Amino acid sequence: MVEIVEKRIPEQKVAYVPHTDSFSKLPEFIKEVGDLIAENNFKAVGYPYGSYENDLEERAENNQMFEVGMPIDNFYNDGKPAGRIGKLGLKEVTSHTVLAARHKGSHKNFNETIKAIVDYAIKNQYDIVGPITEIYFPAEEGSPVEENMTEIQIPVIYMGPKRD
Repeated sequence: MVEIVEKRIPEQKVAYVPHTDSFSKLPEFIKEVGDLIAENNFKAVGYPYGSYENDLEERAENNQMFEVGMPIDNFYNDGKPAGRIGKLGLKEVTSHTVLAARHKGSHKNFNETIKAIVDYAIKNQYDIVGPITEIYFPAEEGSPVEENMTEIQIPVIYMGPKRD
C-alpha cells in the first residue's frame, strides 16, 4: 500500500535542462545539471528532480519530454542576475501544494504509484494542476536498484469542503 501525504512545497529557485529523449538517460542528465550548476558558480541546495507532463507509456521511449534540475541558492552569476546560461535554465517555482508518495525500487512500476496518487486525488476532491515531479534521493554506491528511493509529487488544489 502506498502512503500518500499532502505537502506544501516552499518557493524555490531551480536550475534545469529540458530534454526530449529517453528517460533511461536520467543518471547522465542529473550529472549534466550538477556539472553545469558547479561550472556556473551556483550552489545546489536540494536533491535532483525530473518533471514531466506526458504519459511515459504513450510516447516512444526515446521521445519523452521532461526537464531535469536541482534547487539552487540564488540566481546570481558574477554578481548579476541570470535567466539562462547556455542550455541551463533558471526559474523560480512558487510555493504550491502537492500530493506525494515515496516509491522504492526501479522505474518499471512507477505507474502504479502514480495511479495510486491520482486515484487518491480524485477520491479526496483534489484537482491536479501541474506536471508530475520525481525527487531522486541519493543511493549508496553499489546498492541494488530495488533500494532506490524516489518521492513522486503531483501538484494539486483541494476542491472539497472547507477545512480548518
